[in-house]
Amino acid sequence: MARLRIGLIGWGTVGSALGRLVAAGPLPLELACLAVRHPAAARGMPLPDGVAVVAPDDVAAARLDAVVELAGGIEEPLGWARTALAAGTAYVTANKALLANHGDELSTLARQNDSALLASASVGGGVPMLEIVRHLAATRAIGRLRGVLNATTTYMLSAMGEGMTYGDALREAQTAGYAEADPSLDVDGRDAAQKLAILASEAWGAWRSESQVERHGIRGLEVSEGQVIRLVAEATEERLAVTPQEVEPGTPLAATAGIDNLLEIDVRAGGIFRISGPGAGGRVSAGAVYADLARLVAGERPILFGGSA
Repeated sequence: MARLRIGLIGWGTVGSALGRLVAAGPLPLELACLAVRHPAAARGMPLPDGVAVVAPDDVAAARLDAVVELAGGIEEPLGWARTALAAGTAYVTANKALLANHGDELSTLARQNDSALLASASVGGGVPMLEIVRHLAATRAIGRLRGVLNATTTYMLSAMGEGMTYGDALREAQTAGYAEADPSLDVDGRDAAQKLAILASEAWGAWRSESQVERHGIRGLEVSEGQVIRLVAEATEERLAVTPQEVEPGTPLAATAGIDNLLEIDVRAGGIFRISGPGAGGRVSAGAVYADLARLVAGERPILFGGSA
C-alpha cells in the first residue's frame, strides 16, 4: 500500500502527539514536512528527525496527499485551507473556529476540486460526535441535539455548585490547566457555539455559522451551593442556543465532569442516542485526527458539510 504523504502545521500538544502516532502507528503515513508557527510554545516537544521544517504557506502549497492543520486561529488557516483544497489536497483540521465561520466556503471548494475536508477532532476531542451525527442524519429524522461541549465551563460550574465563587473557580481551572489565561472563548460560550454550529450543520444538511447561535456564557454567573448548572448547547433545525441551565441531579448532563463532553441526539421514532468521553487532551484529539487520516488511506474522500468528492 502506498504511503500517504502529509504535511503538518502546528506542533503543540495535539500536533506533537499526532507526530508520535504517525511515527509509531499502524497506518502507512509519512510526515513529509512540518511547520511550527510558534517555536517558543513548542519547546520541550522535540521535533521529529529527518522531517523538513518549513513555513506554513509552504506546507499548504506542497501538493502532498493531505495537509493537517492543528495551529488554530481563522485568517491564516483560511488561507492555508484555500490553497490546499484548490490544489485537490485533502485538508484535515481540528479548527472549530475556522469551520464555524468559513465551513461552507471550504466544503464547496473541496467539492469543486475533488478534494476532502475532514475535522473529527473539531468537536468532542476524542469522541466521534460528528461521525455519529452524520450516521443518524441519514434518515433526516434528528429532532434535537443537546449536550455539554466545553470542559472549562463544566469544571468551573461543578466547583461553583460546591460553594466556590466564579473568580475562585476560574483561577482553579487555570491552575489545573482547564482554562486559558484569557478564558473568553470558553466562559462567553463561543467554543460551545462553534461546536454546536458544526454539529447542527451535519445534523440537518445545511451549514450553520457561529453567528446563528444564540449565546449566553457563564461570565460572572452566581451559582448557589448545591445547584447543578451546566453550559448546555442545544439545537433544533430552527434554533441553536448555548445557555447556562440548571439540570436535574443524577441525569447524564449533571454527571458530566472534568474534561468529559456529552452529546444527546434525539431521533424521531428512534429514541435518544447518547455519546460521551474525553473532549480534550493531546492524545485523544490526535487519535481523532489519525482516524481521519485512516479514511484517506482507505481511499475515502469525505467532505464535511458536503458528503464526499
